[in-house]
Amino acid sequence: MLPSEQLRFWAHELAAMATTGLEFASNDYDRDRFQRMSAIARDLAAMTIDARFTPERPYLPDLGVVSPKVGCSVAAFDEGGRVVLIKRADNGRWALPGGYAEVGSPPSANALRELHEETGFAAALERLVGVYDNRAFASTAAYQFYICVFRARITGGAARPSVETPEVVLVEPDAPPENMSALQRAMLRDAAADRCEAVYQ
Repeated sequence: MLPSEQLRFWAHELAAMATTGLEFASNDYDRDRFQRMSAIARDLAAMTIDARFTPERPYLPDLGVVSPKVGCSVAAFDEGGRVVLIKRADNGRWALPGGYAEVGSPPSANALRELHEETGFAAALERLVGVYDNRAFASTAAYQFYICVFRARITGGAARPSVETPEVVLVEPDAPPENMSALQRAMLRDAAADRCEAVYQ
């Protein structure tokens, strides 16, 4: 890879970090730093793709064609066959651990990071369960997104709630809590099934 190409990838990753940081920043100190990070990413990108970014033509909207968001989730099972579920802080519903993918990481790394951050568990991935389109499950979310779901076996750690996940439990996969969306139920069902081929819409 040419140095200019590596620099461009780093600029994209840095810009994504800045945008995410601004979304969740809770004070002016953090907002100032993430805005500066975004400006640095913009200038780095301009050095590598022969473009000049202005307020009328900002960097991030110029990255390319708008496409669905991507999420990564994990159905992690213990030795007894129980699966880890989280209770989401934002809507109070039960779900598999997971979240939006971050720029710079492959789907598998994103999935394992989300699992550890949201549950405290470490795991080894076994297979791709499938790729799910939220629109195929009558989602009312503001965005269309695809979720890459992996099956994994727990290798360590212990249940640990987080800011995003006030409750973390291990349950039998055929008896999940009632308060789960149709999409989450489908992902759990497919992860628990004895099959090798990936599911997709």
